[in-house]
Amino acid sequence: MYQQPTVPTAVPATPKLELKIKCKGLADLDVFSKSDPQCFIFMMDPKTRTWCKEPIGKTEMVLNKLDCEFVKNIVIDYRFETIQPIRLTVVDVDDMNNPLWSAQELIGHFDTEVGKIVGSRGRTLAGRLEHPQYRNSHRGTVIVSAEEQSQSKRVIKFNIEATKLAKKGLFSSDPSSFFVIHRASENGVFAPIYKSPVVRSKSNPIWSEFSIKEIELCNGDPNRQLKIEVMKHKGNGPEHTTIGRTQVFTFEELLGSRMPKYFPLSPKPAGTELLIRRMVVTEPPSFLDYLAGGVPLNLVVAIDFTQSNGDPRHPQSLHYKSPSGENDYTRAIRSVGNILQCYDTDKKFPVYGFGGRVNGQVSHCFALNGNPQYPEVDGIEGILAAYWHALQFAELYGPTNFSPVINQTAAICNQHRSGDLEEYHVLLILTDGVITDMDNTVRAIIEASRLPLSIIIVGVGNANFDNMNVLDADDEPLRANGKVMARDIVQFVPFRDFQSGSFANEDLAEAVLAEVPEQFVQYMTQNRIQPRAPPRADTMVAMNNGNMAYTPMQSPHLASSHISNGTNGYGSPSMSSSFAGGSISMSPQLVPDRLSYMSKR
Repeated sequence: MYQQPTVPTAVPATPKLELKIKCKGLADLDVFSKSDPQCFIFMMDPKTRTWCKEPIGKTEMVLNKLDCEFVKNIVIDYRFETIQPIRLTVVDVDDMNNPLWSAQELIGHFDTEVGKIVGSRGRTLAGRLEHPQYRNSHRGTVIVSAEEQSQSKRVIKFNIEATKLAKKGLFSSDPSSFFVIHRASENGVFAPIYKSPVVRSKSNPIWSEFSIKEIELCNGDPNRQLKIEVMKHKGNGPEHTTIGRTQVFTFEELLGSRMPKYFPLSPKPAGTELLIRRMVVTEPPSFLDYLAGGVPLNLVVAIDFTQSNGDPRHPQSLHYKSPSGENDYTRAIRSVGNILQCYDTDKKFPVYGFGGRVNGQVSHCFALNGNPQYPEVDGIEGILAAYWHALQFAELYGPTNFSPVINQTAAICNQHRSGDLEEYHVLLILTDGVITDMDNTVRAIIEASRLPLSIIIVGVGNANFDNMNVLDADDEPLRANGKVMARDIVQFVPFRDFQSGSFANEDLAEAVLAEVPEQFVQYMTQNRIQPRAPPRADTMVAMNNGNMAYTPMQSPHLASSHISNGTNGYGSPSMSSSFAGGSISMSPQLVPDRLSYMSKR
């Protein structure tokens, strides 16, 4: 029997709302089947009073349904003191390989305000979908319900099976099946919250172990009613049939029960049962728990030196230094770097360029400070200084390849792993165009997903970045050569969406860093790494009095074995220890005294 601990939880300054969405009577836009709906949620930019280009959340896609209830909830911040316009956009998915809503066929929008949803009876609001070009046509209805989200951190792991699932028809084979967990809302209406994978052709299916957060299962209320429905899977058909449902139960009842817990499924036949074979409740450590234990976040920067950026001497170039001393590359580096440097113990950052020609050789991973054996610079200003100097001596070339810098960062990650202490890395890639080594990049990301690494890609300029969203892997994990990524580690944003407004830099940092804490914790959890105890207060006082910084482990430098024979260790030409054009005088902040630039032979 599980003994439930009593842990006080802090009330967040900004409450979270969980939005549950369903649709009724959608327009049928497909010829030979029914629409495949998906819903995207947009907020309005309070500064420009226009809808943000990037959605704050999206549901899953449902095949061949004009009446549907989405399983995935959308979580948003709720601010009572402000008007929060919100747009629900429902599309018919025609291109399943493209995650962008704009690549699908629009069914319609419903515009409202968060306050209207919360203030509606039962916190549920229905609205008519409208198409901007077909205002008088019937597009269907969207229904959105809101519930304040609990702050519980607990996670529940389940093993669920079923027995004696009925066949249908005299010559039918054992059914392919899945199950759906439903949760009652505050007003007693049940809605789906989890859908299992399909088990093929088994009368006694054993579904894969899965984990679900307590806030998703019961929103922190152990007495919230639940039920499980077992469904017969019908391929891509519009209607899956119900095999049976459990009686209503609560998480509190499961906590007080012995496992396995048996539930008869109704309607009969008799003997058809669902059983929860095993249930484990844990409270995983938080992102802050790991930081308190001294795990640093190390920033690695990679900058696009391809020809498509334009000649840096011309104002039209993305690398042009404006009278203010900035460009989009430097603004993106500052906005993201200023946050991450707070969590880096030594403030030393490896900085690379890719797609440039140095000393007559094209390289897709060269050290911007000119020293491949020690590519680190001091602080954000060191990154910017290395960038401006490199533009004087590295020729813009091409093509745009990401895999070498990802592999190089993976090598750094592996060198910094020692015993029970992990150092986490964030690779910031700034690029002006679509990558040309997509297959190699996918393979590199899949391998890197098993390392303590997150990858942030910022698209600079006005290129078409649609293919970048494939790497984001929010909907489907990346696959290549029979391997699947261990976790989602990539976040992509186009810089052009954050160029207006007085808080543009802060908004960009928020967008690109939002997923890092969850990716960080997911890595630690998957590898069963627990946070270390924070340093004792008296130790910290002694350090501060002696002007010492708390550094749990000194970061080893990149070994020279990875930079040899003119390559970066992955088959890509690497920069030698001098730029073309002779020796360069650099500030001590950029290159340590014991290392200097060598003049051209």
